[in-house]
Amino acid sequence: MAPRLRLLLLLLLPAGCAAPEDRELAALRLAAESSQASLAATAPAPVPALPPRPAPRAASLIDIRHAPPGPRPVAAAELLGAGPETLRRWLGEPSLRRSEGGAEIWLYAGEGCALDLVLYPAGGGLRVAHAAARAHGTEPRTEVACLRGIAAPPAMRPIPAAAGPMAEPDDRGI
Repeated sequence: MAPRLRLLLLLLLPAGCAAPEDRELAALRLAAESSQASLAATAPAPVPALPPRPAPRAASLIDIRHAPPGPRPVAAAELLGAGPETLRRWLGEPSLRRSEGGAEIWLYAGEGCALDLVLYPAGGGLRVAHAAARAHGTEPRTEVACLRGIAAPPAMRPIPAAAGPMAEPDDRGI
């Protein structure tokens, strides 16, 4: 027999004589090692650490007894930092309001659009930390038009299309 074949048989002899549990254990080890290698090869590249975020700015103090002077907001970003009373004076009561942990989610629904606000505790009260206006339906709607419709005084606020037009009485008896 060739020397190489003898060496191969000598190496395989202990594996063939090993107990079935030892062979299973060896097979499991081999599978685990090969899986770890596969996972390491397909893992995404490590993301470099981001620099620490700066401390959040304190919300500017707004006199909540009166709506801030000047025109009503025309961009959702102008609502950032506003408190609940200021929002009520500018926009009225929200269509939907719910609590999530320490935060509150407010939804204002207008004609063809909605305004989402997330208020978080800051400076002794809730303050708007996220504001986004979004259109719904098929009509294009700008953020300015959306906020203008939502911020209109209640007497001037259009009836949402979901309510449908009101039927006028028919004098002809039809």
